[in-house]
Formats: sequence, structure tokens, C-alpha cells
Amino acid sequence: MTIGIIGLGYVGLTLAIAAADCGIKTYGVEISDRIKSCLRKNRAHFFEPGLNNLIGKYQNKMFFVGDAFPEDVSFDAFVVTVGTPLKSEEHVPNLEYIKSALLSVKKVYTGKELFILRSTVSVGTTRNIVIPYLAQICEKSNEEIFVSFCPERTIEGKAIEELKSLPQIISGNNEKSLEMAQNLFRKITPYVIQTKSLEEAELAKLYCNTYRDAVFALGNVFCMAAQTFGVDGLEVIKIANQGYPRSKICLPGFVAGPCLEKDAYILTNNMKECFSKEFILSVRKFNESLEDTVVNWVEKKIGAGSKEKIIALSGMTFKGEPETSDLRGSTSVYIARKLKEKGYTLKLHDFVADLTEMEELNLGKSYTELKEGVKEANIILILNNHKKYAFVTKKELYIEEETPILDVWNVCTTLQNEKVNIYNLGTINLGE
Repeated sequence: MTIGIIGLGYVGLTLAIAAADCGIKTYGVEISDRIKSCLRKNRAHFFEPGLNNLIGKYQNKMFFVGDAFPEDVSFDAFVVTVGTPLKSEEHVPNLEYIKSALLSVKKVYTGKELFILRSTVSVGTTRNIVIPYLAQICEKSNEEIFVSFCPERTIEGKAIEELKSLPQIISGNNEKSLEMAQNLFRKITPYVIQTKSLEEAELAKLYCNTYRDAVFALGNVFCMAAQTFGVDGLEVIKIANQGYPRSKICLPGFVAGPCLEKDAYILTNNMKECFSKEFILSVRKFNESLEDTVVNWVEKKIGAGSKEKIIALSGMTFKGEPETSDLRGSTSVYIARKLKEKGYTLKLHDFVADLTEMEELNLGKSYTELKEGVKEANIILILNNHKKYAFVTKKELYIEEETPILDVWNVCTTLQNEKVNIYNLGTINLGE
């Protein structure tokens, strides 16, 4: 079997390598010079355990990278994995990347191949946009071509492992499409779930991430609500959960990343006005409100912004566990932008993120060493849950006893047992 993958970002590259590892010859097309430069060196442009070894093993053997698909190769399937960012002001999905990806197969697509959309899209996009365009390219009817929507659902940090173990949702515009999609994905994972329609599969993907957004939001809501009664929000959630099988309230924290930050908006994009839509958007907006909660806390602690006031922000990627180098959709980045706009001087640190990528944010000086990143800071923000924070000590940070520290995820267990002025999301509104 031979497949072509359009877009070698987080989703496309991990799928390409997992497919190659399962004996599928894979051709990847990518427009980013940076991504192609990294691949020529047998490495990914992001951190993913085990991925670089597999790239080195399969590149130019079972995995090939180019600017366009070779016209002398017979393909069984094409897979679109490009992103669907939001148009910032309207919060509606921008389909320009997908439309561009469709153009990239024009010279090699005949209508006999299976065409798989793996990008996250609004309900109806596969049927109403992708299928008519492909049918036009090959001069066939919508019913004659073979199109599937097969969503990606892996977690960064475990992508290769999960591609081979998670259930793969498949759909199709006809029975032949379903058969072709099943033949492909059964080579990668033994567990395939077949939906009755393209729209079911599109919804299932959006539901997965919006569900996570909602349950995390409930934990955050409870955490903040407890503090209106003068109670530590984190501690009361732990008490409610302890030993009680019917209570699994999520611990408070940021809900971010390139998927969770936008999928609620994509889900509601063409939903009729109703309470369901209002509820889904309120969940997303509450999680986004934590950015202002942190910014307001900083202002209360050290006063209005000025260049003389230095803020150290550590944990710039959107999550720390499993660790990732991904800065996309990171609440830490959004908080940093708001603090810079207020006039503070920022110093940035992360255990995994690429230093050049952090510098390109143009938010402040970036550091690979935590102790350098917090030096001379008036306040310290620990913004993700990387496991290394558990071992950070007061001595290592060279900080004064009264320097305010916000440990958003409550992961700095060593610091908590030392004489420091430390807070978390459960106490951020207490003791003012």
C-alpha cells in the first residue's frame, strides 16, 4: 500500500512515520522550509519521544518527503492533515489551508484513490466542500469518488504509541470508501470504529476535545467558587474526590493547546442558535478567563506594569505532562502577551521548548536554565505541569522569601515545604 500525506506537522508526520513502521510506503508533501530542513537531518521539528529514531530508520526507504507528489507513483490514498486555525476576531475556522491542500493533489488525483480528511473541521465540511471540489478535479460525480473523514485523536508526547492502540474512527461517502479506509487503518491499529455518516465522524472528533474542555472547566469553576467562601479551591476538590468513586472532579489548571483552544468554536460554527451552543461557548470562555485571573493577580502583587518590574514565566509550552515542545495555543503565551502589553519586562523559560521558537514570540529574553530565567524577577509564574518542577528548590532559584510565586498546577512540591510566598489556582484569590 502507498499513501500520500499533505502536511507534515504534528499530525501528519506522526501518522506518516507510524504508517511507514507498519509497512505502508508513505510520501509526505510539506511547504515549510524549516520542517523539511529538520527532516533532512533525520529529526522532527518538535519533541515527540522515539520519533527521531523512526525518521532515521524509514526516511528514503518507506518514508519520502518532497514539495509535490511524484507523478509516476500509484497511490492508494491521500490524507490531508493540515491545521484549521481560527480567524481570530470572528472565532470561525479558516479553511484556506485545507483548500490549498486540495490543490496540491490536482496533478496526481484521479478519483480512484481514497481521499481522507484528517483535519478538524466544522460539521458538513467534508460533504459540502471537500467532495464537490475533488469531484470537479477528476470530472466525476460526488457519488463516484471515495472520500472519508477519519479524525486524529492522539495526545502529544504519546502519538506513535496511541496511533497503534487507540480506536480509529472511520467514515465514508459510500460503502467502497468505508472498505478502503478500513483496509488502510487496520494495518496501523486493530480497533476500527465505523460511523454511519461523515457528519457523525466530524462530530465525534469535536465532541472528544469539547468534552475535555468542559470537564476541565468544571474543575476550574469549582476551584474559583470555593475561594468566594474563603476556602482553598484545590483542597476542597481533593477532599470531594478522595475515596469516593462517583466524584472525579478535575484539578484546576489551564485548558489549552492547538486543539482544545479552538474545537468548541469549530463545533458551534454552524450550529443553530440554542442553549447547547450557548453552554459550549460559556465553557470555553471560562477556561480562557483564567488568563485574566493570572494577569490581575500579578498586578495586585507587584503593581501596575513598568519596564523596571521583571516577571519570570516558566513553562511556556501548553502542557508539561506528557512533555512537549509545542507553544501553539499555550495559555502561558497568551498570559505573557497580556503582561507585555501592560508594560512589564518578561523573562521566559521552558524545559523542552526550542529557544529560537521562544525568542521568535518577541515577548522577552528566553532562557534554557530555570535559575537564569528567574534571576532578579519581582514575581515568578510557574505555568505548566512539567515533572521537573517537583524538584526545584528555593536555593536553586536564588529568590527572596517574600518573592510571590504562582505555581498554577501545584507541582512545586519541594518549594511548598520551604519558606516561600507560594500560591496556586486554589489560593490565587485568597489572602488579598
